[in-house]
Amino acid sequence: MTEHKVNPKAVAAMTTFLEVLGVDLKKLGMEKTPYRVAEAYAEFFSGLQENPDSQWGELIQTASNGLVAVRNLRFYSICEHHLLPFFGTVQIAYYPHNGQIAGFGHFADVVSVLTRRPQLQERFTAQLCDSIDAGVHTEGTLVIVKAIHLCLTMRNSTALDSDIVTAASSGCLKKGTEPYMEAWKLLTRKDTDE
Repeated sequence: MTEHKVNPKAVAAMTTFLEVLGVDLKKLGMEKTPYRVAEAYAEFFSGLQENPDSQWGELIQTASNGLVAVRNLRFYSICEHHLLPFFGTVQIAYYPHNGQIAGFGHFADVVSVLTRRPQLQERFTAQLCDSIDAGVHTEGTLVIVKAIHLCLTMRNSTALDSDIVTAASSGCLKKGTEPYMEAWKLLTRKDTDE
């Protein structure tokens, strides 16, 4: 884990926040909690200082013109509405332009940058699709994100088994096209279906 500089103002603000909620830090042995929280959120929000589009590196020239899929990239992020975690998986499919592809690790790097910031799942899904389009110059892209939101499940007992699915697409993989449906099936099928 990368070490992040802890801002003393964040520690003081967290101390005040907890005390205002009635938490007696000393009595509960939580004197170091404000520092730990400030340190953790410096890590959680470190993607704010990074540009996801700078993660792509050089494209690889291939003879491929078929659908390329990267499945089951796991992520976590912090929902900007309640500052609670949401986490899940990302599925990506794209058609290369003139046989140019990106190294698979770059997809994980871009997901990491975009999720290490206060985020909305819908925005993250669209930003990832846009970054793939810009960085890989695809003929079409489909991104599907499935996540569990603790701000929902912790606050509503009827939502314990819920998850949220969002999608964004572009180019020849725009919603409603035959290639879109083929890519959707590829990305959402279970491994036992293969």
